[in-house]
Amino acid sequence: MVGETLSKIRARIEDLAVDGGEYWVVCGRTGVCPVPVAGARFPDRETAEKAAEAAAAYRAVLRRWDPRAPCYDFIACEEPSRATRTVTPPTTGETASLTGFCHDVAAAVFETLSAEGYADLESSIMDVYCETADAIDDPDDLCLHLLRTLSFELGARLSESEQTAILRAAATELAEPDDSDRPLDATLQRLQRLDIVDEYAVDAHADTATGSAWTVTITDYALTSRSASLPTLPIAIDLLGRLPGPALTLSDPRRLDDGRWRFDLAVTEDGESGGLVRVRAESG
Repeated sequence: MVGETLSKIRARIEDLAVDGGEYWVVCGRTGVCPVPVAGARFPDRETAEKAAEAAAAYRAVLRRWDPRAPCYDFIACEEPSRATRTVTPPTTGETASLTGFCHDVAAAVFETLSAEGYADLESSIMDVYCETADAIDDPDDLCLHLLRTLSFELGARLSESEQTAILRAAATELAEPDDSDRPLDATLQRLQRLDIVDEYAVDAHADTATGSAWTVTITDYALTSRSASLPTLPIAIDLLGRLPGPALTLSDPRRLDDGRWRFDLAVTEDGESGGLVRVRAESG
C-alpha cells in the first residue's frame, strides 16, 4: 500500500474543520455523514469540498484492506437555516471514535507490513479477516474483530523481534511522543474513552534505576476472546507512541472470574520488548 495513511488524512480533515462552521460533508446518495467527517463543520464551501476530497481518499485507502467498507459519494453542503432545516449532520461520538481508532491502528500496521516487505503476510491476514467477518453486522464489533485478527495472526506468524519492529514503526504513524509523566494512565484512559476498556487499575510493584513495572487490571476488555491468549496490540501500540525509546514488555496475563484481566507491564531503558500483540493467559 502506498500513499497517505488514514491517520494523516484524518489529521488533514481536522485541520480544515472549525467550530460552528456552516458547511459539512455528506454522502449525496444516502445522506449519511460517516468517518472521517462525522460531526465536522467547515467555514466555507471551498474548504468543505477539500474535506470531501480527503474523505473520499480516506475511504479509498480503507477499502484497500477492508473490502466490506461501504462506498460514499461525498459532497459539500450548506447547513439549512433553522426555519427550513430537515437534516442535521451527525455529531461525532464514541462510536465514530472507536471506528477511527481501529481503522488507524489497522492501517498503520498494514502500511508498515507492506513497507517492510511483508506484503504476503498483509494479504494473508486480510484473507483470514474476510473469511470470518461475514457473520458480524455491528460496525464496532467488526472493527474490534479486525484488531483481534491482527493480534492473533501477527502473534502466530512473526517472531517477538519482528512484532516489536512492526509495532514500533506503526506506532509512529499514530501518536506523537507523550510528555505526560503517566503515559500508561494516558493510554488506558484513551482506551476507556473508546469503550475498549470499561475500568482499569494500575499498581506499581517495582521502580528501579533502569525502569518501572506495574500490575494492570482491566474490566470488560472489548478484545477478549475465548482463546487462552490476551490480545494486547491496541494497548501496546498506543503506549509505544507515547514511549518511543524504552523497551516495553506485557506478560503474565490472568483471566479472573469476574470479567477482569490482570497482567504485568514493564518499561526498561534496555533489553527486548515482548508481548506486544498477544500473550498466553493463565486462569486467575
